[in-house]
Amino acid sequence: MRVATFNHQGVSPARVPQFLTVEEVAAMLRLKTRTVYEMVSQNRIPFRKAGRRTVFLLEEILAWTATPQKERS
Repeated sequence: MRVATFNHQGVSPARVPQFLTVEEVAAMLRLKTRTVYEMVSQNRIPFRKAGRRTVFLLEEILAWTATPQKERS
């Protein structure tokens, strides 16, 4: 899994957002990429759009997976 870990002057690496691709989230959740795209289209998983690209914040995905499935939106 590729995770950005660069450091800007005065910013600690822990505060830099870590973005994941659809493929990386699929591997992390052990799902097919098509399933992740379906979850995005149904707003069942937290995601962001960067132009035409769909990206995920690692922190949001970890929090989402920690939430019991019945409570997920």
